[in-house]
Amino acid sequence: MTVRRYQLTVNNNQYDIDVEELSATDFSVSIDGQTVAVTLNSQADTAQAAITPQIEARSAAAAASAASGVPVAPKVPATMRAAKPRTPSPAVAGGADLAYSMSAPMPGVIIEINVTPGSSVSKGDVVMVLEAMKMKNDLHASQDGVVESVDVSQGDQVKYGQVLLRFVKD
Repeated sequence: MTVRRYQLTVNNNQYDIDVEELSATDFSVSIDGQTVAVTLNSQADTAQAAITPQIEARSAAAAASAASGVPVAPKVPATMRAAKPRTPSPAVAGGADLAYSMSAPMPGVIIEINVTPGSSVSKGDVVMVLEAMKMKNDLHASQDGVVESVDVSQGDQVKYGQVLLRFVKD
């Protein structure tokens, strides 16, 4: 299980966000103590897209915050929690096949590929080596299976979440 912590500031309000990866498509997201279950239906490369905050402050919380001088985190609206990603990028789209793919856990450079299409792998086998921040990271197969395609080449710069390889569907 991987937990990533993010600290964001929106409209001068700071949020601590913990994202716990439960599986390839399921996450538990905690935003300042509020926990929501999140299912990833597709991925989108939004690195070039403008980010528009959609968090609305609660009026009671805002009033209490103004009266006490202590900032209170606004509640995430239900429409934002239920919203699906807008436009998946073909470069990183895993779509509904995310359960049968392996994605980059961090940005970096692929320096070694140990499998080819048709290779049988067992869960835990080192299938690639990713260099990030001058450290070599072994990337292990997330499941038993047969590799359908390798979507990157040695020397490729990859983004976080980019699909690296796909497994043959059962």
